[in-house]
Amino acid sequence: MECKKGAAAVLQWRSRYLTDDLLDEAAYDQALRSAEALEQSGSISASEWIELVKLANAALLRVR
Repeated sequence: MECKKGAAAVLQWRSRYLTDDLLDEAAYDQALRSAEALEQSGSISASEWIELVKLANAALLRVR
């Protein structure tokens, strides 16, 4: 059950922040805060949090 919960949270995060695969700095900051909140609440694992951070980093670099 935890796996499904984490997967759903990751999908929701991705649909919210990575619809265009691009993040400006403000959206990047918000995405990271959201990912941290998901990890702190136990909605996602530490490894899922790392994956979200990597995705956010890549999306920020695409803007530059």
